[in-house]
Amino acid sequence: MGVTIKQIEPIHVLSVRRRFASQTEIVNEIQTLRTDVADILTGPPIALSLGFERDGKVDYELAFPVDEGIERSGFANKTLPLVSIFSLVHTGPLEGGEEGTNLGDVRVSVLFAFIREHMLVAGDPPERFIYHEGPETHGGKSAKYVTEIQYPYHMPIWLNALEEGARRVAGADAASRIMAGSETIRAGMDGRRVIDWIHGAIERLDHEIGAERDRARILNDCAHHYIVQSAETLKAAWEDCGHDLRKLVLTITEESLLGSKYWIDESGSQPLLMIERRPARQEAYDQAATRLEKKLAACYCPIARKAIQEAGETLSRTFCHCSGGWYVQEWENVFGTKPEVRLIASLLEEDVDACRFAVVIPAGFVKN
Repeated sequence: MGVTIKQIEPIHVLSVRRRFASQTEIVNEIQTLRTDVADILTGPPIALSLGFERDGKVDYELAFPVDEGIERSGFANKTLPLVSIFSLVHTGPLEGGEEGTNLGDVRVSVLFAFIREHMLVAGDPPERFIYHEGPETHGGKSAKYVTEIQYPYHMPIWLNALEEGARRVAGADAASRIMAGSETIRAGMDGRRVIDWIHGAIERLDHEIGAERDRARILNDCAHHYIVQSAETLKAAWEDCGHDLRKLVLTITEESLLGSKYWIDESGSQPLLMIERRPARQEAYDQAATRLEKKLAACYCPIARKAIQEAGETLSRTFCHCSGGWYVQEWENVFGTKPEVRLIASLLEEDVDACRFAVVIPAGFVKN
């Protein structure tokens, strides 16, 4: 049982949305739905995780591979995009087996451990579970079940977005200089080499493009894709608040809908939606005894964390405009257009314990 990196080609599927509390519930629902599509299946069923646990359940999309153009009542017809993934094939129970043998156990002990050990950038949603062999093949003999975890590898997406953005903003020649050497790291598993290349690329980006706003526009597009479930939560709150931004920000804060701290700053010529990003590991952050420990607990990015941790290793704050792209996507859900997001403070800076951003609020959204 080992982790590999591979590229998954686009897959045509029929899909449904459901909420589940366990892998057992997922497989049971797949068994029920399979009877409606068994005659047209071209591959094993897939469950795509669309968010985090809420009220004990997680939103999933159950997808059944079919030929292009096939339709069936009760199912949505769509195409899952091309994606680079970490793959781990598990033979054993989904849950309920001996400790260490279940799907969730190996997901943490093997897949996540591999990603951490190699300092790789993962986690672009959604995560996929492929049910190659289950109850339909082995009945109740769960030790024989074969399930593949496909966890998105963000770095190829990041590199493509960086190159496209640099080309769009600065032209082909500048983009070529910024991306020099990237072909050597696209498919590898050497996180240290990737980190070294990124340090150099950000230095070249700073040199080639003088305006911070232009650098931000490039790196904003490199961010992880916004979580489907969180986007739906924000859109629903926006509707519930009657499109009142002040009320929405208050609701987000009081109900901790998005986790981070949000407030409106009207002290300048333009109203700004201020965001202080929540720590990646809250318990470790609360227990931290030093500023370094706080920074490491607060930071989400393995590349930035490495720079924070290693004395003498510097990474330009420009890099954190990538994180700003998360909030571009977040607030596009409300404003209907991509807002400007400014980097106010970065954990890469010495006296900072949390990253802070400012979203420029479009005209007409702040009402007196």
